[in-house]
Amino acid sequence: MNRTLFSFFLVCSIGVILACNRPSDNEMPISIELSLEDSIQVNYEGLLDLMDIDPTRKRILLHDPQRGIILLTDFSGTHLETMEKRGDNRDNYGMFPWTPAQFMENGHFFLLGFKGYQEFGPDGRLIRSTPVSAKDIPSFSGRAAADNPVAKIGEDYLFRGITPRGEYTKAEPEYYENFQLLATLNPDSGKLHRFLHLANESHFRNGQAYDAPEMMPSFALRGDSLYVTVGTDPNLYLYHLDDTSAPIAVHEMEHTLFFPGQGKAPAEADVKGIAVDASAGRTRSLTLVDTLLLACYHPGFDPLDRERYQNLEGNYGEFMAEMEGKYTDRLLIMNLEGKRLADLEIPNQLDYRQLLYRNGELWFLSRFNKEQEEDFVKLYKVHIGTKN
Repeated sequence: MNRTLFSFFLVCSIGVILACNRPSDNEMPISIELSLEDSIQVNYEGLLDLMDIDPTRKRILLHDPQRGIILLTDFSGTHLETMEKRGDNRDNYGMFPWTPAQFMENGHFFLLGFKGYQEFGPDGRLIRSTPVSAKDIPSFSGRAAADNPVAKIGEDYLFRGITPRGEYTKAEPEYYENFQLLATLNPDSGKLHRFLHLANESHFRNGQAYDAPEMMPSFALRGDSLYVTVGTDPNLYLYHLDDTSAPIAVHEMEHTLFFPGQGKAPAEADVKGIAVDASAGRTRSLTLVDTLLLACYHPGFDPLDRERYQNLEGNYGEFMAEMEGKYTDRLLIMNLEGKRLADLEIPNQLDYRQLLYRNGELWFLSRFNKEQEEDFVKLYKVHIGTKN
Protein backbone atom coordinates (compact mmCIF):
# COMPACT_ATOMS: atom_id res chain seq x y z
CA MET A 1 0.00 0.00 0.00
CA ASN A 2 1.01 3.58 -0.56
CA ARG A 3 1.52 5.11 2.87
CA THR A 4 3.05 8.37 1.69
CA LEU A 5 -0.14 10.37 2.05
CA PHE A 6 -0.57 10.28 5.81
CA SER A 7 0.01 14.03 5.89
CA PHE A 8 -3.52 14.27 4.48
CA PHE A 9 -5.98 13.98 7.35
CA LEU A 10 -9.71 14.03 7.08
CA VAL A 11 -10.22 14.52 10.75
CA CYS A 12 -13.59 16.17 10.69
CA SER A 13 -14.53 15.97 14.34
CA ILE A 14 -18.00 17.29 14.74
CA GLY A 15 -20.66 17.28 17.35
CA VAL A 16 -23.99 17.48 15.62
CA ILE A 17 -26.74 16.79 18.12
CA LEU A 18 -30.39 16.90 17.17
CA ALA A 19 -33.03 18.11 19.57
CA CYS A 20 -34.76 14.73 19.34
CA ASN A 21 -31.47 12.99 20.23
CA ARG A 22 -30.24 15.51 22.76
CA PRO A 23 -28.46 13.76 25.63
CA SER A 24 -29.42 14.22 29.25
CA ASP A 25 -27.26 16.26 31.60
CA ASN A 26 -25.45 13.08 32.64
CA GLU A 27 -24.60 12.01 29.08
CA MET A 28 -21.69 13.13 26.98
CA PRO A 29 -22.51 14.50 23.48
CA ILE A 30 -21.87 12.25 20.48
CA SER A 31 -19.29 13.21 17.88
CA ILE A 32 -18.32 11.47 14.65
CA GLU A 33 -14.68 11.36 13.63
CA LEU A 34 -13.74 10.64 10.01
CA SER A 35 -10.05 9.85 9.54
CA LEU A 36 -7.74 8.46 6.86
CA GLU A 37 -6.15 5.08 7.55
CA ASP A 38 -4.42 4.30 4.25
CA SER A 39 -4.33 4.99 0.53
CA ILE A 40 -3.61 3.25 -2.77
CA GLN A 41 -2.54 4.90 -6.02
CA VAL A 42 -3.38 3.35 -9.38
CA ASN A 43 -1.59 4.90 -12.36
CA TYR A 44 -3.80 5.15 -15.44
CA GLU A 45 -4.22 7.60 -18.30
CA GLY A 46 -7.96 8.09 -18.50
CA LEU A 47 -11.12 8.30 -16.42
CA LEU A 48 -11.70 5.48 -13.93
CA ASP A 49 -14.71 4.61 -11.79
CA LEU A 50 -14.53 2.37 -8.75
CA MET A 51 -16.46 -0.88 -9.14
CA ASP A 52 -15.41 -3.16 -6.28
CA ILE A 53 -12.72 -4.00 -3.73
CA ASP A 54 -11.74 -7.37 -2.27
CA PRO A 55 -9.74 -6.67 0.93
CA THR A 56 -9.18 -10.40 1.52
CA ARG A 57 -7.44 -11.04 -1.81
CA LYS A 58 -6.27 -7.41 -2.03
CA ARG A 59 -7.82 -6.85 -5.43
CA ILE A 60 -9.53 -3.81 -6.99
CA LEU A 61 -11.90 -3.56 -9.97
CA LEU A 62 -12.06 -0.24 -11.85
CA HIS A 63 -13.92 0.76 -15.01
CA ASP A 64 -12.98 3.10 -17.83
CA PRO A 65 -16.41 4.16 -19.18
CA GLN A 66 -14.88 5.91 -22.19
CA ARG A 67 -12.99 2.87 -23.50
CA GLY A 68 -15.09 0.06 -22.01
CA ILE A 69 -12.10 -1.31 -20.09
CA ILE A 70 -12.29 -3.22 -16.82
CA LEU A 71 -9.03 -2.90 -14.92
CA LEU A 72 -7.98 -5.39 -12.23
CA THR A 73 -5.21 -4.28 -9.85
CA ASP A 74 -3.71 -5.32 -6.53
CA PHE A 75 -3.36 -3.12 -3.43
CA SER A 76 0.04 -1.89 -4.67
CA GLY A 77 -1.70 -0.38 -7.72
CA THR A 78 -0.09 -2.92 -10.06
CA HIS A 79 -2.14 -3.65 -13.19
CA LEU A 80 -2.95 -7.37 -13.20
CA GLU A 81 -5.43 -7.48 -16.09
CA THR A 82 -6.70 -4.89 -18.58
CA MET A 83 -9.89 -6.26 -20.10
CA GLU A 84 -11.67 -4.66 -23.06
CA LYS A 85 -15.34 -5.50 -22.54
CA ARG A 86 -17.33 -3.23 -24.87
CA GLY A 87 -18.73 -4.60 -28.11
CA ASP A 88 -20.70 -7.51 -29.51
CA ASN A 89 -18.31 -10.38 -28.84
CA ARG A 90 -19.53 -13.18 -26.62
CA ASP A 91 -17.22 -12.21 -23.74
CA ASN A 92 -18.12 -8.49 -23.87
CA TYR A 93 -20.85 -6.70 -21.91
CA GLY A 94 -22.31 -4.90 -24.94
CA MET A 95 -22.72 -1.14 -25.18
CA PHE A 96 -22.63 -0.65 -21.40
CA PRO A 97 -23.38 -2.68 -18.27
CA TRP A 98 -26.31 -2.05 -15.97
CA THR A 99 -24.20 -2.52 -12.84
CA PRO A 100 -20.57 -2.41 -11.79
CA ALA A 101 -18.62 -5.66 -11.77
CA GLN A 102 -18.51 -7.24 -8.33
CA PHE A 103 -16.17 -9.79 -6.80
CA MET A 104 -17.40 -13.27 -5.89
CA GLU A 105 -16.19 -15.49 -3.06
CA ASN A 106 -14.16 -17.64 -5.48
CA GLY A 107 -12.19 -14.69 -6.82
CA HIS A 108 -14.24 -14.39 -10.01
CA PHE A 109 -16.37 -11.33 -10.73
CA PHE A 110 -19.78 -10.82 -12.32
CA LEU A 111 -21.83 -8.01 -13.81
CA LEU A 112 -25.37 -7.51 -15.07
CA GLY A 113 -26.35 -5.87 -18.34
CA PHE A 114 -28.05 -6.20 -21.70
CA LYS A 115 -26.42 -9.61 -22.08
CA GLY A 116 -27.89 -10.72 -18.77
CA TYR A 117 -25.69 -12.28 -16.12
CA GLN A 118 -21.99 -12.66 -16.94
CA GLU A 119 -19.33 -14.24 -14.75
CA PHE A 120 -15.64 -13.77 -15.51
CA GLY A 121 -12.45 -15.32 -14.19
CA PRO A 122 -9.72 -13.06 -12.76
CA ASP A 123 -8.05 -13.12 -16.20
CA GLY A 124 -11.18 -11.67 -17.82
CA ARG A 125 -12.20 -14.93 -19.48
CA LEU A 126 -15.96 -15.47 -19.66
CA ILE A 127 -16.87 -18.39 -17.38
CA ARG A 128 -20.64 -18.30 -17.50
CA SER A 129 -23.36 -16.30 -19.25
CA THR A 130 -27.13 -16.31 -18.79
CA PRO A 131 -29.17 -14.08 -21.13
CA VAL A 132 -32.21 -12.20 -19.89
CA SER A 133 -35.26 -14.39 -20.44
CA ALA A 134 -37.59 -11.46 -21.17
CA LYS A 135 -38.65 -10.95 -24.78
CA ASP A 136 -38.22 -7.20 -24.50
CA ILE A 137 -35.12 -6.28 -22.50
CA PRO A 138 -35.62 -3.00 -20.60
CA SER A 139 -33.34 -0.10 -21.38
CA PHE A 140 -32.16 0.40 -17.81
CA SER A 141 -30.15 3.48 -16.93
CA GLY A 142 -26.84 1.76 -16.18
CA ARG A 143 -23.74 3.00 -14.43
CA ALA A 144 -20.74 0.75 -13.74
CA ALA A 145 -19.65 2.55 -10.59
CA ALA A 146 -19.81 2.06 -6.83
CA ASP A 147 -22.85 4.31 -6.33
CA ASN A 148 -24.94 1.81 -8.34
CA PRO A 149 -24.78 -1.21 -6.02
CA VAL A 150 -25.75 -4.86 -6.45
CA ALA A 151 -27.00 -7.02 -3.56
CA LYS A 152 -27.88 -10.70 -3.22
CA ILE A 153 -31.44 -11.67 -2.24
CA GLY A 154 -31.72 -15.43 -2.04
CA GLU A 155 -30.69 -16.68 -5.48
CA ASP A 156 -31.34 -13.34 -7.21
CA TYR A 157 -29.33 -10.16 -7.61
CA LEU A 158 -30.95 -6.86 -6.66
CA PHE A 159 -30.04 -3.67 -8.53
CA ARG A 160 -31.35 -0.29 -9.62
CA GLY A 161 -33.82 -0.80 -12.45
CA ILE A 162 -35.47 2.33 -13.80
CA THR A 163 -36.30 2.98 -17.44
CA PRO A 164 -36.42 6.68 -18.40
CA ARG A 165 -39.15 6.12 -20.99
CA GLY A 166 -42.12 3.80 -21.10
CA GLU A 167 -45.77 3.65 -22.08
CA TYR A 168 -46.52 7.02 -20.45
CA THR A 169 -44.74 10.37 -20.57
CA LYS A 170 -43.50 12.28 -17.55
CA ALA A 171 -46.34 14.76 -18.08
CA GLU A 172 -48.95 12.09 -17.24
CA PRO A 173 -49.93 10.96 -13.71
CA GLU A 174 -49.83 7.33 -14.91
CA TYR A 175 -46.06 7.66 -15.40
CA TYR A 176 -45.55 8.05 -11.64
CA GLU A 177 -48.16 5.44 -10.77
CA ASN A 178 -46.28 2.85 -12.87
CA PHE A 179 -42.72 4.01 -12.21
CA GLN A 180 -40.59 1.23 -10.69
CA LEU A 181 -37.29 1.71 -8.91
CA LEU A 182 -35.58 -1.66 -8.52
CA ALA A 183 -35.19 -5.01 -10.27
CA THR A 184 -33.87 -8.50 -9.64
CA LEU A 185 -32.18 -10.90 -12.04
CA ASN A 186 -31.77 -14.63 -11.52
CA PRO A 187 -28.30 -15.80 -12.69
CA ASP A 188 -29.56 -19.32 -13.49
CA SER A 189 -32.81 -18.65 -15.38
CA GLY A 190 -32.24 -15.08 -16.54
CA LYS A 191 -35.65 -14.16 -15.10
CA LEU A 192 -35.98 -10.41 -14.68
CA HIS A 193 -38.41 -8.93 -12.17
CA ARG A 194 -39.07 -5.22 -11.75
CA PHE A 195 -40.69 -3.93 -8.56
CA LEU A 196 -41.00 -1.16 -5.95
CA HIS A 197 -43.35 1.59 -7.07
CA LEU A 198 -43.13 5.12 -5.77
CA ALA A 199 -44.62 5.31 -2.28
CA ASN A 200 -47.76 7.34 -1.63
CA GLU A 201 -45.58 9.75 0.36
CA SER A 202 -43.22 10.24 -2.58
CA HIS A 203 -42.14 13.74 -3.53
CA PHE A 204 -42.87 12.77 -7.15
CA ARG A 205 -46.60 12.40 -6.56
CA ASN A 206 -47.18 16.14 -6.25
CA GLY A 207 -48.55 16.64 -9.77
CA GLN A 208 -45.37 18.08 -11.26
CA ALA A 209 -43.26 16.56 -14.04
CA TYR A 210 -39.79 15.21 -13.23
CA ASP A 211 -36.93 13.85 -15.30
CA ALA A 212 -35.32 10.47 -14.64
CA PRO A 213 -32.00 11.92 -13.31
CA GLU A 214 -33.98 13.41 -10.40
CA MET A 215 -35.56 10.01 -9.63
CA MET A 216 -32.47 7.80 -9.37
CA PRO A 217 -32.84 5.45 -6.40
CA SER A 218 -30.15 4.30 -4.01
CA PHE A 219 -30.58 1.38 -1.65
CA ALA A 220 -28.95 -0.51 1.20
CA LEU A 221 -29.84 -3.99 2.41
CA ARG A 222 -29.62 -5.29 5.98
CA GLY A 223 -31.15 -8.74 6.43
CA ASP A 224 -34.78 -8.44 5.39
CA SER A 225 -34.76 -4.64 5.71
CA LEU A 226 -34.46 -2.59 2.54
CA TYR A 227 -33.55 1.10 2.87
CA VAL A 228 -34.27 3.29 -0.17
CA THR A 229 -33.75 6.91 -1.17
CA VAL A 230 -35.00 8.36 -4.46
CA GLY A 231 -32.98 11.19 -5.95
CA THR A 232 -34.37 14.57 -5.02
CA ASP A 233 -36.99 13.10 -2.66
CA PRO A 234 -35.88 14.09 0.89
CA ASN A 235 -37.29 10.90 2.48
CA LEU A 236 -35.69 7.64 3.59
CA TYR A 237 -38.00 4.67 2.99
CA LEU A 238 -37.81 1.40 4.90
CA TYR A 239 -39.33 -1.77 3.40
CA HIS A 240 -39.52 -5.38 4.48
CA LEU A 241 -38.56 -7.77 1.70
CA ASP A 242 -41.57 -9.99 2.40
CA ASP A 243 -43.89 -7.19 1.25
CA THR A 244 -42.59 -4.18 -0.67
CA SER A 245 -46.03 -2.90 -1.70
CA ALA A 246 -45.70 -0.09 0.85
CA PRO A 247 -42.95 1.13 3.18
CA ILE A 248 -43.15 0.13 6.83
CA ALA A 249 -41.58 3.48 7.77
CA VAL A 250 -40.90 6.82 6.10
CA HIS A 251 -38.30 9.16 7.63
CA GLU A 252 -37.67 12.68 6.44
CA MET A 253 -33.90 12.89 6.34
CA GLU A 254 -32.50 15.57 8.62
CA HIS A 255 -30.15 17.31 6.21
CA THR A 256 -28.30 20.41 7.30
CA LEU A 257 -29.43 21.99 4.02
CA PHE A 258 -31.60 20.47 1.31
CA PHE A 259 -33.68 21.98 -1.52
CA PRO A 260 -35.71 19.32 -3.37
CA GLY A 261 -36.32 19.68 -7.08
CA GLN A 262 -39.53 21.51 -7.93
CA GLY A 263 -40.22 19.79 -11.25
CA LYS A 264 -42.17 21.49 -14.00
CA ALA A 265 -45.81 22.00 -14.77
CA PRO A 266 -46.84 19.04 -16.97
CA ALA A 267 -47.84 21.38 -19.79
CA GLU A 268 -44.32 22.85 -19.84
CA ALA A 269 -42.41 19.55 -19.73
CA ASP A 270 -40.47 18.36 -22.76
CA VAL A 271 -41.79 14.82 -23.02
CA LYS A 272 -39.29 13.86 -25.75
CA GLY A 273 -36.14 14.90 -23.91
CA ILE A 274 -34.39 14.20 -20.62
CA ALA A 275 -33.06 17.22 -18.77
CA VAL A 276 -30.80 17.49 -15.74
CA ASP A 277 -31.83 20.01 -13.09
CA ALA A 278 -28.54 20.97 -11.42
CA SER A 279 -30.41 23.11 -8.88
CA ALA A 280 -32.21 20.11 -7.36
CA GLY A 281 -30.85 18.60 -4.18
CA ARG A 282 -30.47 14.83 -4.38
CA THR A 283 -29.09 11.79 -2.61
CA ARG A 284 -26.34 10.29 -4.75
CA SER A 285 -25.59 7.10 -2.82
CA LEU A 286 -26.69 5.17 0.26
CA THR A 287 -24.23 2.88 2.06
CA LEU A 288 -24.67 0.66 5.09
CA VAL A 289 -21.68 0.61 7.46
CA ASP A 290 -22.50 -1.81 10.28
CA THR A 291 -25.38 0.01 12.04
CA LEU A 292 -24.83 3.34 10.29
CA LEU A 293 -26.45 4.60 7.10
CA LEU A 294 -24.29 6.94 5.03
CA ALA A 295 -26.09 9.13 2.49
CA CYS A 296 -23.92 11.20 0.14
CA TYR A 297 -25.98 14.13 -1.09
CA HIS A 298 -25.89 17.47 -2.80
CA PRO A 299 -28.08 20.10 -1.09
CA GLY A 300 -29.25 21.84 -4.28
CA PHE A 301 -29.76 25.60 -4.65
CA ASP A 302 -31.84 27.92 -2.49
CA PRO A 303 -34.83 29.64 -4.19
CA LEU A 304 -32.87 32.73 -5.22
CA ASP A 305 -30.03 30.77 -6.79
CA ARG A 306 -32.51 28.37 -8.38
CA GLU A 307 -34.19 31.33 -10.06
CA ARG A 308 -30.81 32.57 -11.26
CA TYR A 309 -30.09 29.10 -12.64
CA GLN A 310 -33.42 28.89 -14.46
CA ASN A 311 -32.96 32.32 -16.03
CA LEU A 312 -29.23 32.08 -16.64
CA GLU A 313 -28.01 34.24 -19.49
CA GLY A 314 -24.35 34.61 -18.60
CA ASN A 315 -21.44 32.18 -18.50
CA TYR A 316 -22.74 28.79 -17.37
CA GLY A 317 -19.29 27.59 -16.28
CA GLU A 318 -18.68 30.62 -14.07
CA PHE A 319 -22.11 30.31 -12.48
CA MET A 320 -21.69 26.60 -11.72
CA ALA A 321 -18.22 27.22 -10.28
CA GLU A 322 -19.78 29.78 -7.95
CA MET A 323 -22.50 27.32 -6.94
CA GLU A 324 -19.97 24.52 -6.40
CA GLY A 325 -18.16 26.69 -3.88
CA LYS A 326 -21.39 27.70 -2.18
CA TYR A 327 -23.18 24.33 -2.05
CA THR A 328 -20.75 21.53 -1.28
CA ASP A 329 -21.45 17.80 -1.35
CA ARG A 330 -22.19 16.38 2.08
CA LEU A 331 -22.29 13.12 4.00
CA LEU A 332 -25.32 12.50 6.19
CA ILE A 333 -24.71 9.79 8.80
CA MET A 334 -27.84 8.22 10.29
CA ASN A 335 -28.75 5.36 12.57
CA LEU A 336 -31.05 2.59 11.36
CA GLU A 337 -34.10 4.60 12.46
CA GLY A 338 -33.11 7.44 10.14
CA LYS A 339 -32.02 9.79 12.93
CA ARG A 340 -29.13 12.08 12.11
CA LEU A 341 -25.89 11.44 13.96
CA ALA A 342 -23.75 13.77 11.87
CA ASP A 343 -23.82 15.81 8.68
CA LEU A 344 -20.47 16.90 7.35
CA GLU A 345 -18.90 18.32 4.25
CA ILE A 346 -17.19 15.68 2.11
CA PRO A 347 -13.47 16.55 1.88
CA ASN A 348 -12.29 17.70 -1.53
CA GLN A 349 -10.03 14.68 -1.94
CA LEU A 350 -12.92 12.21 -1.85
CA ASP A 351 -15.40 11.40 -4.61
CA TYR A 352 -18.81 12.59 -3.46
CA ARG A 353 -20.56 9.29 -4.20
CA GLN A 354 -18.11 6.49 -4.98
CA LEU A 355 -17.62 4.69 -1.69
CA LEU A 356 -17.72 1.02 -0.70
CA TYR A 357 -17.86 -0.91 2.56
CA ARG A 358 -16.22 -4.30 2.27
CA ASN A 359 -15.07 -6.74 4.99
CA GLY A 360 -15.24 -4.05 7.66
CA GLU A 361 -13.35 -1.51 5.55
CA LEU A 362 -14.70 1.75 4.10
CA TRP A 363 -13.08 2.95 0.86
CA PHE A 364 -13.55 6.15 -1.15
CA LEU A 365 -12.36 6.86 -4.67
CA SER A 366 -10.46 10.11 -5.13
CA ARG A 367 -12.37 13.03 -6.57
CA PHE A 368 -11.88 13.85 -10.25
CA ASN A 369 -9.52 16.81 -10.62
CA LYS A 370 -11.23 19.42 -12.81
CA GLU A 371 -8.30 21.81 -12.67
CA GLN A 372 -5.48 19.51 -13.73
CA GLU A 373 -5.48 16.31 -15.76
CA GLU A 374 -4.01 13.46 -13.73
CA ASP A 375 -2.70 10.08 -14.89
CA PHE A 376 -3.72 8.23 -11.73
CA VAL A 377 -6.55 7.68 -9.27
CA LYS A 378 -6.32 7.08 -5.54
CA LEU A 379 -8.37 5.02 -3.15
CA TYR A 380 -8.62 6.12 0.45
CA LYS A 381 -9.36 3.79 3.33
CA VAL A 382 -11.40 5.83 5.79
CA HIS A 383 -12.39 5.09 9.38
CA ILE A 384 -15.58 6.38 10.98
CA GLY A 385 -15.30 6.56 14.75
CA THR A 386 -17.94 7.48 17.32
CA LYS A 387 -16.77 9.27 20.45
CA ASN A 388 -18.63 10.00 23.68
